[in-house]
Amino acid sequence: MNESPSKTLDDEEEGESGDLLTPAPMLKRMVAFGMDFVLLILLLQLLAHFLPNYWDASTREEFKALLHEATLLSEDERMNSEEMSRFLEKSQLSPATYEMLSAMMVWACLLPILYFFVGERFFGGQSLGKATFGLRSVRMDEPGSAPSPFRQFFRATCKGISGLVLITPFLLPGLLNFLFCFINPKRRCLHDLIGGTMTIQQSNQGKDAQ
Repeated sequence: MNESPSKTLDDEEEGESGDLLTPAPMLKRMVAFGMDFVLLILLLQLLAHFLPNYWDASTREEFKALLHEATLLSEDERMNSEEMSRFLEKSQLSPATYEMLSAMMVWACLLPILYFFVGERFFGGQSLGKATFGLRSVRMDEPGSAPSPFRQFFRATCKGISGLVLITPFLLPGLLNFLFCFINPKRRCLHDLIGGTMTIQQSNQGKDAQ
C-alpha cells in the first residue's frame, strides 16, 4: 500500500513531459507545410532541368522528345500508371535514357527525405516553413533533446514520401499520414509517431525545452 520513495517526482516528470506540451496551431502547421511543399516542387523542377546535363546530347534530345509526347497524352492517361507503362514501352527508349529516368526517380524520392532530415537533424527540428512561423518538432519524452538520427531519418522518410505522393495518382497514403493529426489528441501525424516527436510553437515552449 505504501508507494516506493524512488517512484515520485522523477517518474512523474518523465511521464508527464508529453502532457505538458501544447500542439502548435493547425493553421500555422498547414501553411508551413504548404511553404515546404512549394519549395520542394521548385527543387524538383530544378532537378529535372539540371540532371539531364550529365548525359550526352542525343540522350537529352530523346528525353525532351519523350516529355513532348507525354504532354500530348490526356490527363487520365498521365494519371494512369498502366497507361504510362505502356507509353514508355512503345517509346522504345535507349538504355541511356532509361538510366536518366531511373536516376531522376531516385533523386526525386531522395530530395524530400533529405530536405526534412536536414531540418530535423541540423536545424533543431525546423524546416524552412516551420522556422518562418516559429514552429519546432521536439521529442515527446525529452523536449530538450533531439531524437536519434535513425528516428529522424525514418520520420523524414515518411514525411518526405507522403509529401511526394501528393502530386501523384497515389496520393491517398500521403493524405492519410497528414490527416491522422486531426484524430490524434496531440495533433501528431504518422511521421510524428514514427519519430516520437510533436510540433509546438517555439515562442511559447520551444525556448523552455532547449
